[in-house]
Amino acid sequence: MEEISSVFGTYISNYGYFALFGLFFLGILGMPLPEETLLVFSGFLVSTGKLDFWPTFLVCFSGSILAMTIAYWIGRTLGHSLIERVGKRFEIVYQVYQKTRSWFDRFGKWALPIGYFITGVRQFTAYFAGITRLPFPTFILYTYTGGLVWSLLFVTLGWQLGERWEVVFTWISHNLALFALSAVFFLLLGLYLYQKSWMKKGKGEETS
Repeated sequence: MEEISSVFGTYISNYGYFALFGLFFLGILGMPLPEETLLVFSGFLVSTGKLDFWPTFLVCFSGSILAMTIAYWIGRTLGHSLIERVGKRFEIVYQVYQKTRSWFDRFGKWALPIGYFITGVRQFTAYFAGITRLPFPTFILYTYTGGLVWSLLFVTLGWQLGERWEVVFTWISHNLALFALSAVFFLLLGLYLYQKSWMKKGKGEETS
């Protein structure tokens, strides 16, 4: 944690929101970066007054969804064969890639919002969405919603925890599966309530 604070803290202090945007853009595209830790650390910087909450959230969110969108179109235009050939050159990356592939085949579009909360998986779900030619509006709905919840949740967590962010986040990282399931539950509940409200509103307009 101290290493992350010193390295990325200096980088963010020097380059501000541009640094955050670049880190999340590159991290989602595949560069090995601790995105959840960076989100919480960014929230901690908000609590110290070095950053403002809404710009911090927006640049983290924007960087991640832009990278996911580019990954989608790479998967859609270049297809499975090229990604297979490139991936096989890096054994560990290829293993994660194969794991994500089977996971995406199992859960489909729901892998997009859920995958945000699983390290290693989120870097590949957008590629598979493109490879399987998931409709782009569907991709946007599930990916952008997942990215919004993921970014907002962890930045808020760091902001509210302040100086305690390292201790609490260590516990969260050790129980990430439980934490992710809880977050996904509330995400799905929100989507369900929104859809129910939208359908009810549509029926009301038809009867009026």
